[in-house]
Amino acid sequence: MSLPVTGRAGATAPSLDETAATQGAAPPLPKAAGTRTLAAPERNTLSQAPAAAPGANSPREVPTGRVDYYRRREEDFRARNPGVQPPPYYLQYGDKYVRAFSALGPEQLSLAGLEWRDKALKLLQVEMEKARRENGKEFAELERRPEDFREFAYSTHVTAYLEAGLLSLSTQDLTTILTTPDLQDLLNKDGLAQIHKVLDRVGSKDVATIVNATSSQVRQELQDQADRMDREVKSFMYQRWWDGGMH
Repeated sequence: MSLPVTGRAGATAPSLDETAATQGAAPPLPKAAGTRTLAAPERNTLSQAPAAAPGANSPREVPTGRVDYYRRREEDFRARNPGVQPPPYYLQYGDKYVRAFSALGPEQLSLAGLEWRDKALKLLQVEMEKARRENGKEFAELERRPEDFREFAYSTHVTAYLEAGLLSLSTQDLTTILTTPDLQDLLNKDGLAQIHKVLDRVGSKDVATIVNATSSQVRQELQDQADRMDREVKSFMYQRWWDGGMH
């Protein structure tokens, strides 16, 4: 599904949010196969480990390219795993940032930046659906291990960003994109791994070109945030070193 965007210089087309809105509300997910209502209380099973819910290992397909994708993935998990907390990634990262990036408009991003946004957001969802489709049982088991699931999800980010054309964007677009995520979502081992993978794809000459192309106005706007990020990254790395070396 192609997702048109709104660009600068008078070029207008439906944005990601508008496209999702015209699709209407997503139909409710069907009940998991085999779901039943107990007519009477069953015998006490407190001493036994809870059995997996019917269909727990059969995650359903969710349409990609939608702002409600991660909410629907979370709803599917809850339907298959009654009483089990879904992976925090679905709402605390996936849904959070599909909405944050969808809110960026032509005032923040160029036409190329908006096109990158829609491609990247869709590719991230496509990669998740690909993993589910290739091995539904393994995907379902991974969902029930939140840390492992987050690591898996983060591992798809760089590929999606680069395939969508991140490195071809202007400095202004890169500035907006790189400063949209909250620092706490980057200052963990998976977030730092993302940064390192991107830097590995950018040669030192390219980095210098990007820095030199940055306007003085952008530099000034980012200076306070850059200084804060530098302090927080150093603090984070020091804490990691302290924990690893002293304990």
